[in-house]
Amino acid sequence: MTACGSEHPAEASLTAAVRATVDALSTRDMVKLWSTVDTPTRTSLLAAMRELVAARSKVPEVWPEGDRARALASLGDDLLDKIGPDDEGRGARLLGALIDPSQITFTQEILDGLKARDVTVEAGPPERASVFTAVGETFVFVREGTEWRSLFVRDNLLEAGAIPVLRENAQKTLALAAEREKAWRLSRNPRTPQGSYNLARAAQTATPPDIDALFTLLDDDGRKALVEMLEAARSAQRAIQKQVAKPNRRDAYADSGITRLVDATSDRDLYKRWSTAKDFVLPLSVTDEPLSIEGPKDGPKDGPKDGQIDGPDVLVVTATGKVAMHRDSDNFWRIAGTRPAIQKAFKPPAPQPKPD
Repeated sequence: MTACGSEHPAEASLTAAVRATVDALSTRDMVKLWSTVDTPTRTSLLAAMRELVAARSKVPEVWPEGDRARALASLGDDLLDKIGPDDEGRGARLLGALIDPSQITFTQEILDGLKARDVTVEAGPPERASVFTAVGETFVFVREGTEWRSLFVRDNLLEAGAIPVLRENAQKTLALAAEREKAWRLSRNPRTPQGSYNLARAAQTATPPDIDALFTLLDDDGRKALVEMLEAARSAQRAIQKQVAKPNRRDAYADSGITRLVDATSDRDLYKRWSTAKDFVLPLSVTDEPLSIEGPKDGPKDGPKDGQIDGPDVLVVTATGKVAMHRDSDNFWRIAGTRPAIQKAFKPPAPQPKPD
């Protein structure tokens, strides 16, 4: 740290930086003041505003309705409305909303403050200069390339006043939203589509797959398809029994493609038998984490943010695909769309009429 002498080589550019900062404050020119701010401070302030905007969007997810007005206020809702969109003018508007230049004393001593005893320079990096005035004002600058940038905004806004508090509130809200979204993604509550999907993907990716669990997670239509296949097979079996001698019936069942249907004792047993065959089709087309919920006809819903789902049919959306889920009459969600694969695997021939 060294005291500047009257011939300090940085005096000209530093004097210009001080004058630009003081002129901007004294004339309330926030566009000019923003241009004097050091780059890291500008970057951090704009990032803080984006963080507040992101946190504000999460308020309906995180806070009950009665607490939302207070939560929005704690996130600078009025400030965000004042500074407007995230464009080139946002920084200046932010300064205008937060800085009260009338509280800063401007005197000729400030404008003439670059005297030998009034400037201290630290070598850095980055190089810093502190300008002290006869009226007790201090201006700190940091060198960026060939220019000096003011740390006034950093010291008075970014690290003091409302911004640190707002940022802390934003981070709390975003952390709560992240925890809620994580809980949503990892849910195994079968009364939610993503919870039932998670149960199914755990069963399907087990080694070996948990067929009993997968059967339980088939929706009513899928299990009904299995029952229909059994009933049709029983009808075909009876027709064969009337026409074929007992010793030859197994061959007749095989010729008709109903052997495993005839051998099955129930829809669950049929599904388990099918699971050992080469033509078995696992019910889930994808097994990665759920990301959101989408209505197949109504467009995207609010997935992790939406506790209410209209209608009994949705799609669980993942990074690699979508899985149809159906809410059965017992209000449990189960895997939908398995009927076509079941019918393809098991549909027996229609019983042939007995020849005259």
